[in-house]
Amino acid sequence: MLVHFEDLDPRKDDYATKVVDRLLHAAVNAGASDIHVDAAAVGVNIQWRVFGNLIALGIVPDGATTSILGRIKALARLITYRQDIPQEGRISIAHQKLEARVGTLPTLHGERAVIRIVAKHTHDWLPTQLGLAADALQAMIAGLQERSGVILIAGMAGSGKTTTAYACLRELLQQAGTHRSVVCLEDPIETEIQGAVQSQINPNVGFDWSAGLKTLLRQDPEVMFVGEIREPETAAVVFQAAMTGQLVITTMHARSTADAIRRLLDMQVPAYHLRSALHVLLCQRLVRKRCSVCEVSVRSRELSNTCPACAGTGSVGRVLLAELFPKIEGELGRAILQDFDTPSLSRLAQSLGMRSLATLAADAVSKGEIHANEIRH
Repeated sequence: MLVHFEDLDPRKDDYATKVVDRLLHAAVNAGASDIHVDAAAVGVNIQWRVFGNLIALGIVPDGATTSILGRIKALARLITYRQDIPQEGRISIAHQKLEARVGTLPTLHGERAVIRIVAKHTHDWLPTQLGLAADALQAMIAGLQERSGVILIAGMAGSGKTTTAYACLRELLQQAGTHRSVVCLEDPIETEIQGAVQSQINPNVGFDWSAGLKTLLRQDPEVMFVGEIREPETAAVVFQAAMTGQLVITTMHARSTADAIRRLLDMQVPAYHLRSALHVLLCQRLVRKRCSVCEVSVRSRELSNTCPACAGTGSVGRVLLAELFPKIEGELGRAILQDFDTPSLSRLAQSLGMRSLATLAADAVSKGEIHANEIRH
């Protein structure tokens, strides 16, 4: 086991407290992004995710008095006696400078808890520290200097969209100081951004995305961060705000920049709004960085189980790939007005100089930065 609990006695009242404290401490030190704690027939199955790799830590016995999952729920201020409903909360441990989101799910043998840790090393990142290619970084910095328009960061789940958005907010606030009103609507708030006003939606009391966006516009914002475009109403408000004088930073789930354009069109965002207001469109992906110590394929991880650097996963760290959509004008603008499909838009954008995610990944493989099997088709 990467974390040892053998010296703890499950019969003691403080067993669960010590297990959870030790687990959180070890996860932070290991750079884990997520901890999975699943009630099993014979105890609690624990795994964590490091640099995208899900690593099994083993099954530990549960406490006789206080359960491990109960302790996690108590830290997250959840209802400890309810095991029949999903719940969400947050953990904050000052002495470890740890912030984490907790989500629970009822399961066959009890509950499952997933703890998502906000990485300490990303708390103060700026765009220059993200690993963006020069053209993408230049476009992002230029976009942040605009007074209106949309900066859209797209990508699949777990691609670091929020980290990039937060870095943009820090850059903007660092340049403007207290001279720009920055208001954020999020679900959830991942971490605190000094100088920004952050609000989390709460559908249970009627404060949903629709109500939140309407309220946001009445807060005299100069810069808005909208956590995610999920449906047509949010997309409409984002682009209306951008067309009437606000700079909006937002994210969206999409597989490519062309896919993001297509999704916006399908959400009934007028093509002329895209052409006029979409100043920066990135689609990013995080891929696992090749371990330089053992240099063993991820598929042959059993061959590298003694590697001290990667713990047998074949990778250490992540590489950011970011596809930058060209400026929407000329032939590209006409293609969007003519409602081109995703493949056609992608081909046209590449003919105008866009380096696709596939091209960027192939380049990273050729440089030895990532394994070939990191490329997904």
